[in-house]
Amino acid sequence: MSRKARDTALVAAGTAVLLGLWQLWAARQPAVLVPSPAETADALGRLAADGVLYEEVVRSLGRALTGSVLALLIGVAWGLIGGGSSLAEGLGRPLRALLLGIPPIVPVVMGMVWWGSGGEVPVFVATLVSVPVVAVAIAEAVRALDPELREMATAFRVPLVHRLRHLVLPALTAPLLASVALVTTTSLRTVIMAELLAAPDGVGARIATARTNLATDEVFAWAAVAVAVALLAEHLLIGPLRRRARRWRGDPAAGGPAGEPVLERTIP
Repeated sequence: MSRKARDTALVAAGTAVLLGLWQLWAARQPAVLVPSPAETADALGRLAADGVLYEEVVRSLGRALTGSVLALLIGVAWGLIGGGSSLAEGLGRPLRALLLGIPPIVPVVMGMVWWGSGGEVPVFVATLVSVPVVAVAIAEAVRALDPELREMATAFRVPLVHRLRHLVLPALTAPLLASVALVTTTSLRTVIMAELLAAPDGVGARIATARTNLATDEVFAWAAVAVAVALLAEHLLIGPLRRRARRWRGDPAAGGPAGEPVLERTIP
């Protein structure tokens, strides 16, 4: 059996175990507390038939995507500046600690005070939660660059474009991909949480409505949808990015994975 087939079989077995445990749990509880997988599937079918499922998932995904892009842009810029300058790192450390330590419910409440109940609040919270995580990862990667390579590049006056392409970018590939994966899933969860408290629509708002109506099967259905969307996004987005990064770093025409041979070839 190939490794891919074995991994697929293990994932299928793990999923079957989870479904079995869920079924056993539901059999011991009233349906209003823990609906069974079949009841959850029925609720999911009703939501899909009503057209609500697609509409709300697209709305929440749009907010999560907006928050992710903003968090990555701000976080990468912050990390590059902080990683390259001890002065900037020291000045930005208190703000980063504040953003890392603040509970997400606080920006939700403040967003409601500033903008009311609307789609701006989930985007704001998702961005605020993810920015410091990206900034820390990028700054650490910049500080981990080989100082001898940087000194050699400076001494031989390697053009800035070559430094970025063959020295900085390969070092940032792994933390950037990890940040994209983390921010993508974290933003979706944060957006749904913020929608539950501060938005009139979206997956989170639908969960709040189902909770109020004691429609537990719909709550479980929306939860299953959120998990499936997060896994699908990671599979479709992170997988191709990771494979592309491996090809880029291991391409013989590019001089090998570590970047050193390429850098040496760029020195006149």
